[in-house]
Amino acid sequence: MAKINKGVKVVGAIPTCSMADIAFLLLIFFIVSTVFVKERGLRVNLPRAESIDKIPRIHAVTVYVDRNGNISVDDFILDIPMVEGVMLRKLAEDFNTIVCFRTDIDTEYGIMADIMNQMRRANALRVSFEAKLRGR
Repeated sequence: MAKINKGVKVVGAIPTCSMADIAFLLLIFFIVSTVFVKERGLRVNLPRAESIDKIPRIHAVTVYVDRNGNISVDDFILDIPMVEGVMLRKLAEDFNTIVCFRTDIDTEYGIMADIMNQMRRANALRVSFEAKLRGR
């Protein structure tokens, strides 16, 4: 009977010398291609204040009102009657929501009163008015 010699086993291996290079190239690609969204809002000239307290941005909903009476809630342009519905939805998402007003220094008070009445109807009673420090 003839003896059959088995050949040399071929072992499949993946070369790992260039894995670090590939990982760094992928990392650089994702860093370069990531787009950071800047908060747009309306162009607002803030009034001056004596002191400023920081509010955690996690719980903040920003309401912009420019000098022409345009209203923007978290970068969505709204009319005054729509504010109540938006605030009801925001409060349903996060009960600890604080409404931060960024209003132009030349905004009419009647517009602000109308917005505040809409927020009172939505039970959004935690309100902060943002301002710039004096001297800046």
